[in-house]
Amino acid sequence: MLDKNLKRIQFQESESAWIRSFTVESIKCLIVCRGPVRKETMDVFDAIGVKEYGILLSEKDSIVYPKALAPELRNFRFPENIHRVPDYMGAGKEEKELRIHQIIGIAKDNGYTHIFAGYGFMAEDAEFIEAIERAGITFMGPSSHVAKGAGAKDEAKKLARSLNVSVTPGVDNITALALLRKTGNSKDGLQKVAKENNLNFSFDEKKSLEDNAEILLQLSYEKTIDITSIPDLQKESEILCEDIWKKYPGKRIRFKYIGGGGGKGQRVISSKGEIESAVMEILAESKVTAVGSNRNFLIELNIENTRHNEIQLIGNGEWSLSLGGRDCSLQMHEQKLLEISQTVELLQKEADLVRSSNSKKAAILDNDVQTLKDMEHQAEVFGKAIKLNSVSTFECIVEGNSFFFMEVNTRIQVEHRVTEMVYKMKFTNPNDPNDFFYIDSLVEAMAVLSIHGPRVPKPERIVRNVSGAEVRINATNRALQPHAGGIIQNWSNALPEEIRDDQGICTRNPDTGAFVHYNLAGAYDSNVALIVSYGNSRTENLEILGNILRKTELRGQNLETNLLVHYGLIQWILGKDAMFKPSTAFMISYLAGIGALQSIINDLDLEYLWSEKTKASDADLKKILSKKMTLVVRPMERLLANPHLLGGFLGYFDGKLWTRSGNNVSFNENPIQFLDSLYYYLNLDTTAQKASSEKIWDHDEKLLIEAKEFYSELSKRTGLKTWKEISDVLAKGKNPSKEISDELWEKVKASHNGFQAGLETLLLLPKIGIKSNFFGLDVNVDLDGVVPDEFKNKDTRDAFIKTLNPPPKMSGDEIVAPMGGMFYSKEAPNLPPLVNEGDHFQAGQPLFIIEVMKMFNKILAPVSGTMVKNLMVDSDGKIVTKAQPIFKIKPDEILKEESPEDIRARKVKVTKELGLG
Repeated sequence: MLDKNLKRIQFQESESAWIRSFTVESIKCLIVCRGPVRKETMDVFDAIGVKEYGILLSEKDSIVYPKALAPELRNFRFPENIHRVPDYMGAGKEEKELRIHQIIGIAKDNGYTHIFAGYGFMAEDAEFIEAIERAGITFMGPSSHVAKGAGAKDEAKKLARSLNVSVTPGVDNITALALLRKTGNSKDGLQKVAKENNLNFSFDEKKSLEDNAEILLQLSYEKTIDITSIPDLQKESEILCEDIWKKYPGKRIRFKYIGGGGGKGQRVISSKGEIESAVMEILAESKVTAVGSNRNFLIELNIENTRHNEIQLIGNGEWSLSLGGRDCSLQMHEQKLLEISQTVELLQKEADLVRSSNSKKAAILDNDVQTLKDMEHQAEVFGKAIKLNSVSTFECIVEGNSFFFMEVNTRIQVEHRVTEMVYKMKFTNPNDPNDFFYIDSLVEAMAVLSIHGPRVPKPERIVRNVSGAEVRINATNRALQPHAGGIIQNWSNALPEEIRDDQGICTRNPDTGAFVHYNLAGAYDSNVALIVSYGNSRTENLEILGNILRKTELRGQNLETNLLVHYGLIQWILGKDAMFKPSTAFMISYLAGIGALQSIINDLDLEYLWSEKTKASDADLKKILSKKMTLVVRPMERLLANPHLLGGFLGYFDGKLWTRSGNNVSFNENPIQFLDSLYYYLNLDTTAQKASSEKIWDHDEKLLIEAKEFYSELSKRTGLKTWKEISDVLAKGKNPSKEISDELWEKVKASHNGFQAGLETLLLLPKIGIKSNFFGLDVNVDLDGVVPDEFKNKDTRDAFIKTLNPPPKMSGDEIVAPMGGMFYSKEAPNLPPLVNEGDHFQAGQPLFIIEVMKMFNKILAPVSGTMVKNLMVDSDGKIVTKAQPIFKIKPDEILKEESPEDIRARKVKVTKELGLG
């Protein structure tokens, strides 16, 4: 259990003077972030006695999507402390500078002593932080010197190399290299550029050419002029990538903007033809296409089949302490989904549990312990070198037992709660070991460090729970693509074991107690909430987290979230091994496997299957099957309605409820148990206050209970324990017990036949897994993921994923928006449209861009043709809805649609093959 009554800084008279000296009551903080961390910060401030706080709201949220007002305002204690700006960051350099000026003005005019930026927007922007510090306001987070030395990915890599920290092969100064190539790699060339642009530049003979180029570039940023262009960077990228491919043939390369995060400003390329567009995309997505912007980005070897591990750091400028690790490998589009604690205590406990029964697994976990210790050591060395004076995260990619430093996030992370589940910090008076206090919140620690940093002693980390985990509930469709604009109309209450950071969405109307509808804005990111849990082992942790998701009801209009994606994934992992070590590439292959399931589901008709079974039965069996139809078919239809649910069910129960032998499947347990497990898995079991649509129907429940009681009594009377024993005896028909009369035994056989009638239909579910090759996804003895080739290969993989979110139906003469979001006809304001009226385009050619929650989605032509009419003239920056016509076109050839008769014939064929074969 979480120790909710920690000896925290309560500043009561009974506390010692030393403890009371760490009060945070003097803080008046302006919170300039959004999302779950804003509400969490407000709650923490209330708990620790912060005097007063205010929040900054972006009008962009409510302008882009109505009814997107911050839910935190419902019970906000300081209504006069609500401040508004048009947008948090602005669209470019000039707007950003204006916004910084506005935020600092708000803080000064209203007497705020601190500014807190959470984990978004400008939380690690050195320019922003430095401006705050110059204004005499305290930034609650790492200081500007930390953001400069580690927040920019290029600077962090340079520092890491100087500390002998293992780093990924690549280049971190492409802008300087592009400038040098443009100026002939000479001192004279740099001086000539400086003179032409009136830049006060003096060549430093003590520094390298590259360092001098960096200095000149910084001067150009200050003057808001360009001395290198985007084409210069594209050309330099081609040259650098060719060099990398010579050393590492066949490998992919990652471009990563220096200030990016959450997957934004990153692209992975595998050929020269992708370079030009990838450079433009990361710069446009990072909003640095405007004149005078710092466009530096990293070019790195993309180390395949790696894991993504990170170390939580905290420091006061003198000491640096690691608070263990987190495995964030389960991610999609570079955005994390499921995050799990990775600590020495967890790995050692898991190793000890299997040491006698599985020595290989124990050895793997022992090696992971050492790797984690090495990462923690290097993280602390790095933290001390940059004089870290708040919280940050040291991120690594891990391959086997080798790891490479990737970047430092000089801010609190979205997944910081995972660390809070496993460790608390004990701060002890250096002069009295019996005088101490605990902090279990990283936000609280940031507040304390912001005003007492130099005198805060290095804490001891204390284990709270062995394991912690978090899932990010995002507004995404089944293919994990952002889905903006949906309205949440109801959300079930959090369970006792659930920690839900939901931005205040579940805060009820204070007057009526009613749930307040909430529109998920699409202006920023897709994250809706964080669901956090903990346990005494990783298995228990995931079981608790899975049960939370099983019971959670999240409903709304045009609402799509990844809640069931998480539920299915967690069940799949539990069915394999909770200590599974996925690579960062695993999730996209898993998603392809789910898509493969969907491709089979699309061709099934359960009602047809049941009717065919009924038609082929005698009169008595017809009556039984008619009575049992909803009992069997209804939960199967519910399961097949979402392939993520099916994937989790197949992963968890494979080898438990059924046994596979090639393409054949047989029951491993009583089919009644199979059916009972299915109802539970779908949360259709009976509980109080459930609507009829959300639970087993009364007549079906009565029949299921009768069947369970029948087999329980049969086992008791005969002494037969396993399903194999029971089914074998009943198949032979001979009475196995002297305590059962022959007359009763005949009735037992008849009842058995009645209870089992039609239940062979349940085997359709694992047969779908076989036909789709979903069972090819597995975890091997090394705890690594096993992925079939068709789920790895880009063409087949992407085709499977596409089945999860098929494009909207379009007429033959138009191109429609495949998703809702913000429309752009060009990659940057100063560039021409991707396609104009009268232009001919090829299938696969980019036509326009839709920005959804800060991610740029380049929309490709589904067919070849000519644009006849642009329906979005002068509409850049406007919202479009899914299936909205964008262009009228003349296709090169008319595609023939499948007829209803053809579709029906295909469904009948596949259904018969799987269900009646």
